[in-house]
Amino acid sequence: MAEQPEQATPEAEGEAKKGGKAGLLILIVVAVAATGGGFVTPYVITAMTAEPAPVETEQKPKVDLPPPVGESMYIPFDETVVNLDEGRLNRYLRLKVNLQVDKAQADGITKMLEQKKPILKNWLLSYLSDKGMDDIRGRVGQNRLRREIQDHFNTVLFVDGYDRIHDVLFDEFNVQ
Repeated sequence: MAEQPEQATPEAEGEAKKGGKAGLLILIVVAVAATGGGFVTPYVITAMTAEPAPVETEQKPKVDLPPPVGESMYIPFDETVVNLDEGRLNRYLRLKVNLQVDKAQADGITKMLEQKKPILKNWLLSYLSDKGMDDIRGRVGQNRLRREIQDHFNTVLFVDGYDRIHDVLFDEFNVQ
């Protein structure tokens, strides 16, 4: 006798459909949890490995320490007035600058500035008198002036190549 294949009864078909929907639902829940876990995991790991903030229990007395490295001081440089390189020389520029230096080196730099002031002042007068209105107009022109003044002052004052003037700041910039 040949075996006959079992035929599915309507009750068995209903249970198979229920199992398929339940399996699909479980699969979706697992996928959503895994995706959400990928976003949360870095934050959980960071929170678990972060060191707790130190708790300061006693106050330390204040002590006068030398200024920290990088604390700045500003050294004024003489006012400079030049005629701009315009057609009839009817425009002039009046300029006052401050030089930003480290506070710990300010005394030495001030002495060097005083020694070489005639050279620096002469260069600055010549340099600025070669500029026209288009050269000094706007932020771009002013930033270029500041950078070139800074570079030249550092080159003249410090032959070792180490720049000690960190910035040139305009205290006054008038064109008339």
